[in-house]
Amino acid sequence: MLPLLLSLSSPAVAQRPGSRADSLLHLLAQSRPDTNRVELLIQLAWDRTDDNPVEAIRYGRRSLRLARQLNFPRGECRSLLMLGWAFLRAGDYPTAVHTQLQARQVAERAQFAGGLIHADNATGYAYAEQDNYNAAMRYYQRAKRLAEQKGDFVLLTPILGNIGQAFQHLGQIDSALHYTRRGYELDRRFHDWHSEIGDLALLGGMEAQRGDSAAARRYYQLCIRRAEGMPVSYALCRAYLGLARLAEANHSPDQALAYARQALRAGQRGYYPKGVFEASNYLAQVYAQRGDAAAAYRYLANAVVTRDSLFSQRKLAQVQALSFSEQLRQQELTEQHLKAEANRRQNLLLGALALTALSGGLLYLLLNRRRLQREVEFARERERLERQRLTAVLKAEENERRRIGSDLHDGLGQLLTAAKLNLHALNQQLHRTLDGQLNGNQTFIDNAVHVVDESFREVRSISHNLLPSALIKRGLPQAVSSFLNRLPASDLRVNVETYGLEERLDPTVESMLFRMIQELVQNVVKHAQATEMTLQLLRDEQQLTIVVTDNGVGFASNAPGANPGIGLRNVHTRMAYLGGRAHFDAAPGRGTTVTLEVPLPVAAG
Repeated sequence: MLPLLLSLSSPAVAQRPGSRADSLLHLLAQSRPDTNRVELLIQLAWDRTDDNPVEAIRYGRRSLRLARQLNFPRGECRSLLMLGWAFLRAGDYPTAVHTQLQARQVAERAQFAGGLIHADNATGYAYAEQDNYNAAMRYYQRAKRLAEQKGDFVLLTPILGNIGQAFQHLGQIDSALHYTRRGYELDRRFHDWHSEIGDLALLGGMEAQRGDSAAARRYYQLCIRRAEGMPVSYALCRAYLGLARLAEANHSPDQALAYARQALRAGQRGYYPKGVFEASNYLAQVYAQRGDAAAAYRYLANAVVTRDSLFSQRKLAQVQALSFSEQLRQQELTEQHLKAEANRRQNLLLGALALTALSGGLLYLLLNRRRLQREVEFARERERLERQRLTAVLKAEENERRRIGSDLHDGLGQLLTAAKLNLHALNQQLHRTLDGQLNGNQTFIDNAVHVVDESFREVRSISHNLLPSALIKRGLPQAVSSFLNRLPASDLRVNVETYGLEERLDPTVESMLFRMIQELVQNVVKHAQATEMTLQLLRDEQQLTIVVTDNGVGFASNAPGANPGIGLRNVHTRMAYLGGRAHFDAAPGRGTTVTLEVPLPVAAG
């Protein structure tokens, strides 16, 4: 399983733990109690994690205490991450999980994205060490999403191998290979040799599980070559043990023993007790199968000693954890006390400020209330006057239409009727005088009669449109039907649907609705080039809906320069007066649909 790389102040280097620790201790002795000392203590804790996690815990506690004294949240977060890793390596998994979750809380407060990613990855690793791979996968996937959102592929690199190993233990080998190979590619791109060596060992184990011994052997051997001189005993142990099992499966027991011994030596050189324990157990089993009881006993005893060492280490870590937990509890109590005291002082200050603000605010409210009331009254008066003006304009317009229609019908219509009668009388007089011989002038007389008839029909149509008697006598549906029957477009098929209009509406509302329907229908006739039009009048308890749909050429309603004409502006004006909404749905080549929604007054119960 891949170890967590903390990405501290500098990348890890291939040094023996002792020499690196000596140089860090020398720097620590010369440092001042500042943030640099926090980083040095974290580095010391990291260097001692594998060979002496109990000492790593001591360094981690010192770095955490100093980080909190300096109010250095990122150092506090990294100290907690380091402590969690040390507890994990000591086998104290509950404390490890608890510490990593605390690190995540600090990272959230400090808005430290790298800390969030490391905490989730480390928490997942702690669950994986306890064979709870479903829980581990949840934390790994969250760490992966955060790293991808941040675009930090250096942080993403070790996470992918951990996800791959979790899938391997969950029995999903294809997914395991996919994530681990992707992690290996990032390892090489970003030169993360530590994660690269671990991923090579993982890929060898996965290929062996898949039954591809040749591929597994290549990965194991490449892992060993890349690990030469590097402090990565856990990967070397896994690679050598993997080669031993492959040799055993290939019926090469001597080679299997040689690889297992190398795994044991790698664990011993790297202070990796878990690897020593696994290699010793394996050797004991092999020698027992070969009947060499003395050698089997020797390696089994070595495994028991290593297990006891791990157990003692775990007990020491648990003692440290209890002390650490008590320290954290005292720290939390101190923080709660300080926070409560700060809240008390803040509340006193806020109370004084509130009293001052309240006295000033009351005076301001008293003055402002009167001003707001005047502004509201002015706004209502402006709205009332504007509505009154609009009502007067619309009524004047309607009265003018009626006057013009009446004048056309009663005045010009009668004059045209008189002209037609005079033409008929003239025609008869000429027939009698000339004995029926008009010498070709009959055509002129007939044309004159035809022009007078056509003018009379036009005047009558205009008069009916301006002064629809059907609207006055029978209501909106009949007026609309009468208007549609007089449409000049003979090739336009019109469908009319009405619902809920058995009762009359307010005369002013009916008149405005009729004018808007006239305008919309005339637009279809003049501009749409449509062959079919549907007009729907639908009324319910709250509103009247008018829908006009045609299959014409349409238009781009949102095109630049597509300003509405006078007729459509009149539609918008009338809808504003009625408090309704007009919606135009149009596009070139697919016709037009206009929807008018007019609210109706609720009838008194």
